[in-house]
Amino acid sequence: MDKRQNQIIAGTDRGATTINVQQLLTKPWYKYQHLRRLYGWLVVVLMVQATNGFDGSLMNGLQALTYWQKYFDYPTGAQLGIFNGTQGLGSVFAVTFLWWLVEKVGRRITIMMGAVIIIIGVFIQSFATSLAMFASARAIIGMGLSFEYTAAPMLVTEIAHPAHRAQLSTLLNTLYYFGAFIAAWVTLGTLTIQSDWSWRSVSLLQMFPSLISITLTWFVPESPRWLVAKGQVAKARKILLDYHCGGDESDPLVDFEMHEIESTLAFEREQGNGGWTALFRTKGNRWRTWVVASCSILSQATGTTLIGYYLVVVLTGIGVTNPRTQSIINGCLTLSNMLFAFWGAYVIDKFGRRRMMLTSLTGQLICGFIPWTICSALYTQSGNHSAGHAVIAFIFISSAFYATTWNGILTGYTVECMSYDVRSKLIVTQNFLVQGTITGLNYLNPVALKNVGWKYYIAIDAIIVLAFIVVYFTYPETSKITLEEVSTIFDGKHAVKNALFEEQVVMEGISKGDDKAVTVERREVSGDV
Repeated sequence: MDKRQNQIIAGTDRGATTINVQQLLTKPWYKYQHLRRLYGWLVVVLMVQATNGFDGSLMNGLQALTYWQKYFDYPTGAQLGIFNGTQGLGSVFAVTFLWWLVEKVGRRITIMMGAVIIIIGVFIQSFATSLAMFASARAIIGMGLSFEYTAAPMLVTEIAHPAHRAQLSTLLNTLYYFGAFIAAWVTLGTLTIQSDWSWRSVSLLQMFPSLISITLTWFVPESPRWLVAKGQVAKARKILLDYHCGGDESDPLVDFEMHEIESTLAFEREQGNGGWTALFRTKGNRWRTWVVASCSILSQATGTTLIGYYLVVVLTGIGVTNPRTQSIINGCLTLSNMLFAFWGAYVIDKFGRRRMMLTSLTGQLICGFIPWTICSALYTQSGNHSAGHAVIAFIFISSAFYATTWNGILTGYTVECMSYDVRSKLIVTQNFLVQGTITGLNYLNPVALKNVGWKYYIAIDAIIVLAFIVVYFTYPETSKITLEEVSTIFDGKHAVKNALFEEQVVMEGISKGDDKAVTVERREVSGDV
């Protein structure tokens, strides 16, 4: 077989008709021209999460700006919750129809529509003259963000080469920290502006990634799975041929992928009517729904929303009140999180999803939140400044463990758990639960910090323990196989098998005289925790 082609090796511990995607390519991705072209375009899609990260860090940074505080009369408690919480309300509203829209118009157009909405919201936010106007702008931005991160994970997961699906889908949410990093340091720079433009100017910058989306997303290839579902089979095959096989008609991967997509979609159409009851109709879909729903809530309830939106409040509670110091800590934290998140995206396939999730939760609890809770109590009760300063270190440690895995899981692990027939509905469900949880916590966090103080951290410790139990007992490993083959984990014997292998795999292999034959070896994929 031509070494430039994809090398399909049949047979993993999940069945004879599954393949190990890590063995498809013989060279790194950057040595293939067609993959360089594909991932160059996917950078445009990956950038949408930078908008979300910019937004989260912006709300932290604004709280450290004197002119913003003064303009809105120094909001605290429930009023501060309104500033942050209304963004989630806009997202929750959007998910009521996004499940239909993303399947009707496609992934790319949905992303571009979201970018337009975000730009409108950012403009209103930047020139807000009242709490109501600012809060309304936050809701509009939240709605636009929901458009983008409903469609973007689907497009990245469905267009990425099988060998790189995990890294790219995880990298999508990792770029949240890139946006957060930019916002944190820009906000630090605007501290020197002695006017309301110290916060209005940094707010305007939030539209920059959306301008990129509007300009370039149209040139990104559409999801082949969506095209097949819409009857555009030839166009879908051309995209897979060009971007996964470099235009080589003799490469076996294009026929393998097309057969998997077409047979899986046909099977899913036969099995259900596409309604919302499909989420609970079969044992496999009930399992998928549980994984998505629990992961959506737990990923936000284990402390990230507290740090992401109320770091300034937390720092003030341990005696760090200087705006410049708070901004520097916020900037350094976003940099640290970004680096750890990139590392996590790089090794996610090597170590496996479950192992990294469990390790992340363990480190977050033992090395982060428990000592953070203890030191916060010592500072509050005895005024121990050393304990207060130690909290800063534990914030960095806890955030690092979270960033390595959990930030990327929502666009990596959960999306690949979804079969195509329920994917749009489950992503919308995920966004609804994520934004609903963030909205609730954005109202709860400032009130709890104000009235309960350090004791609030005990509840977060308990939630992390709960998350560990849920992952350990109910989350399956999904690494090293194709997107369609993940269904073998959830659906078992009812999953669609690739008929190409069922027909061609006889005893030990396939005749080597056929230039489209698939190289077959019986190899077992090492199990992950």
